[in-house]
Amino acid sequence: MNIQLVRPPLAKVLTCLLCAASPALAQTSPSPSPTPVPNITWQVNASGYSFKTNNPNATGALDTTTGADTGSRTDYSNIQASVTRNTGLFRFGTIIGEYAFPVVGQAINPTFKAGANTDLFSFVPVAYMQYVPNGAWTFTAGKMAALLGQESNFTYQNVNIQRGLGWNAEPAFTRGVRGAYTQGKFTGTLGYTDGYYSGRLNSLEGLLAWVASSNTTVQFAWIAPPNNSGPNPTAGIANKREADLMLTQQFGKLQLLPYLLWIDSPQNTSIGYNGDERAFAGVLIASYVFDNAWSVGARYESIVNRSSTLDLGANADLVGFGPGSKATTLTLTPAFKTGHTTIRAEYSNVNLGAFTPGLGFGNFGTTPSQSRVGLELGVQF
Repeated sequence: MNIQLVRPPLAKVLTCLLCAASPALAQTSPSPSPTPVPNITWQVNASGYSFKTNNPNATGALDTTTGADTGSRTDYSNIQASVTRNTGLFRFGTIIGEYAFPVVGQAINPTFKAGANTDLFSFVPVAYMQYVPNGAWTFTAGKMAALLGQESNFTYQNVNIQRGLGWNAEPAFTRGVRGAYTQGKFTGTLGYTDGYYSGRLNSLEGLLAWVASSNTTVQFAWIAPPNNSGPNPTAGIANKREADLMLTQQFGKLQLLPYLLWIDSPQNTSIGYNGDERAFAGVLIASYVFDNAWSVGARYESIVNRSSTLDLGANADLVGFGPGSKATTLTLTPAFKTGHTTIRAEYSNVNLGAFTPGLGFGNFGTTPSQSRVGLELGVQF
């Protein structure tokens, strides 16, 4: 979702509706043969966060006259109710409420702010119906989480509070139809959607998954919108063809979620894209569970524009810090859970290279690094 307003685990496909129940699995991978008794699950999530940074973003904030972000931000991250029926011939899922998308290296806008967060995808970001005729096929229609990526859209669905820059380049939600077929350890999903939330059904997406063992899953996801898909409020560059190669590996209490992301924005002079521009990201997400109360999550990523720093093309910056720019990020998130309550602390650091002066950090956008410390308190029922 490249919200360039300045834009758990298996993949995002496996974590759309419920943090605890991996509802995107219900969207893309059929369950065993439907049972005759419907199962309807309710869940409520409420959380708030507070972040402080040493070098605020020079651009991207929507609540200041200059566009510069504030040095600290305290706000709600989620106030949501969700309901899903995941058995039977006909199934459904929906999420209702507010939410925020804090992203490392990006300005953190208020949760209730025009042009950001809840305003982008409405108070009903997920609403889908499913037809599951047997244990092999699942057909889904509605508003769904996108198939790409190892990170999900809401803070409580991830091991880190903030999303990464790789997630920031991907679509978040999409509207359309999907069909999924499972045979043994393999699942294939094909969808026809509105891509980067364009409002027009014009994009193809897909996912291939192989469950190699109870501890290992390999996935390949992709999206291909039309070349002439212009910007919209949720994506500054919306004609991007993207592909994700994702691995989920469990080693006892340690889970690793590495993925590789390829991005290509093809040339289309009708929308001002005079060249074919590319970017690439490598991301490693990890989590370690010490016991029922304590855990820690970590993410390291490297993302780079393949364009020249002198490239003046309207689609030359796919990362967010200027043509030819690159960034590395590190995020650490220890968590403590007791009963229905979770408390998480977070440290993140972003380092930029070859960025455009004015698009970096600090008062004048010329500082190449930013660190944040934060805290999130959440309850789940």
